Amino acid sequence: MNLLHLSLLLLPLATAQSLSDLYVSQAPSSPRPYVVPHYANSHAVTIGSQLYRFTVTGPSSGYAFTLMSTNAPSSGSLGVLPHLHQAHYENFFNFKGRFQLWAQHGDGEQHARLLTQGDYGSVPRNTTHTFQILDPDTEMVGVISPGGFEDLFYTLGQNYTSATNTPYVPQATNDTSSSTGPSPNDISGLESFDVYAQLDFAPRRDLANGSAPAPTTTGWHTDAATLGQPGEPYFVANNYGPKYLNSAHGAYQIVQPLVTNTQSQDTNFTLSTIIMGRPRGGDDSVAPTWKAPGAAAFEVLEGAVMVRIGDYPVARLEMGDVAFIPGEVEYQYWTEGAYAKVLYVSSGKEGVDQRLIAGGTHWEFPTFPRY
Repeated sequence: MNLLHLSLLLLPLATAQSLSDLYVSQAPSSPRPYVVPHYANSHAVTIGSQLYRFTVTGPSSGYAFTLMSTNAPSSGSLGVLPHLHQAHYENFFNFKGRFQLWAQHGDGEQHARLLTQGDYGSVPRNTTHTFQILDPDTEMVGVISPGGFEDLFYTLGQNYTSATNTPYVPQATNDTSSSTGPSPNDISGLESFDVYAQLDFAPRRDLANGSAPAPTTTGWHTDAATLGQPGEPYFVANNYGPKYLNSAHGAYQIVQPLVTNTQSQDTNFTLSTIIMGRPRGGDDSVAPTWKAPGAAAFEVLEGAVMVRIGDYPVARLEMGDVAFIPGEVEYQYWTEGAYAKVLYVSSGKEGVDQRLIAGGTHWEFPTFPRY
């Protein structure tokens, strides 16, 4: 066999994508398929006692969105001083623990909620907001559109690495009197990062059953929630929002939209949770192939999810792992377990969540039928 024939035989092996190439510890500097394991030190920084990780960044998503996590212990003070953004739409999702979120748009009424696991808070542009972390092991997931907002944290924080990937650095402290975010002087000088201080904002403390003002029509964690009007902040308790059941692709899926294009308007993204069951008959070959013009990302909330992106081998994502899919790249996902749930974000109007909703029916439950 001559060298030419040998090189032709070896070519598929040399060009094949490997699973190790798909997994990264840092979000890449340009869009490409990748998976980041939970608690990887992806562009991590610390600000006070809070540890921020950026699993999808502006550069890695083509500036479509930023996906980040905040891990921190409980605190007697605000996590950041009150402020608003004029260009960025910020979303708060509770991965675990408890935190309190305040939001007020313009001269409207100030709203506050106590968020527990799976709860969501929407903070559109020009909405004054702040938060306070209440449980010893709390993790907030943030989705910010457009991408690139992480530059603020790089400026304010200190670079962080960990050999153990601990959620956050344990610190012995009795000082809960001051904010763990920027000081009043610092936050007032951050307008170049789209942060506009609202230091006259006084967070209300009159929450009843986790909500303020007191609900007049629907209760927090007691009644069905609806998505808010464009430009207005709103909150959706875990599994209390609108639901759509889709069974057209070989497995039951339940989409719970948190942000549609109606709410995001010109920031042009959607955000949902997707619950999925095992493919009927256990045949993963029926998992559909998806592709969209815009970038997308999954973060696993419950169970384990199998993902095949482009030419890469199948990856198994566990709780907290993130997969990123650039626009125009084909991908599949399914679960081999009985039940899995992901947080899904998509740039544009043609993401998986919107297609599943369009092909589904209204549904009342966060579980799928028996048969």
